[in-house]
Amino acid sequence: MMSDVGETSTAQAPFDNPDCDIILRSTDAVDFHVFKLILSLASPVFKDMFTLPQGLQSDMSSVPIIPVAETSTTLRSLLLLCYPTANPTFNNLDDARAVMEAAKKYDMEGALSRGGDLVIAQSLPTKSPLGLYVLCCRFGWQQHVQTVAARTLDIKDLGRPRSEYAGLQWSTGLDYQRLLVYHYKCGTAAQTLTKSLNWLEASNIDMCMWKCHAEVLSSHGTSRQIYIAKQGSRHITPWFHEYLVSIGQELLARPCESTVLESESYDSAVRRAVTCSSCLPNAVVHMAKFRTLFAAEVKKVVAK
Repeated sequence: MMSDVGETSTAQAPFDNPDCDIILRSTDAVDFHVFKLILSLASPVFKDMFTLPQGLQSDMSSVPIIPVAETSTTLRSLLLLCYPTANPTFNNLDDARAVMEAAKKYDMEGALSRGGDLVIAQSLPTKSPLGLYVLCCRFGWQQHVQTVAARTLDIKDLGRPRSEYAGLQWSTGLDYQRLLVYHYKCGTAAQTLTKSLNWLEASNIDMCMWKCHAEVLSSHGTSRQIYIAKQGSRHITPWFHEYLVSIGQELLARPCESTVLESESYDSAVRRAVTCSSCLPNAVVHMAKFRTLFAAEVKKVVAK
């Protein structure tokens, strides 16, 4: 609890109601005019607190004042989660964490649950998926853990030391280890797609990458064979072989469909393909089609 010192100000609506029966004073001396009934329903901690004698009184009335350990920014968001009014807006994950820590301290289960839904809805995952994963684990938002974990797949080489992972101070070692295992399993599953093309539909198997006999023969026995759906084991062109090896390594490090769609290996493969007179007429169209199918399959296997 904080002492009653310095000048104070009154919080903005809806926490400026003169008919309140209790005042919460933040650490930066902002008074929140609230109602015991609402806080008692939201928090058993406040309910018990209101049974104790209140030492401070408001200068303007006999309304008791309770100093709390939260800033006005955190306290306002916390109270909005308890009131049937507008939702709070979290500017970043640190602000959200401070509010959730307060909700946890005051045993506000409803505010914790509602706060989790709001954090997800306010697009914070796109800014820091790893930080959001930590929050989900810390505050028990199990309904969001899997969704947020999937977003961390966009992080290349998850697990390597890097400065932007400061939010891990709030994570347990077990939760982080689970995320690393998940990331690795997704990477190996995605990479497996480059070792066999048995996932291709029958209508998508007529492509130049394994029909260009001229380039395959010119490789002098260095061409690779791969299983292709409905066709069995087939030789593939060297440039397509190099693409599969390269994109497979990329997917192991960053197992998501964006890796397939953004890979420089694709551009390199196409540049090599058009130097082959046999591949040239269809290489660009076939590779574009293959990349679209491949990205969709990566998304599918990772989701499993």
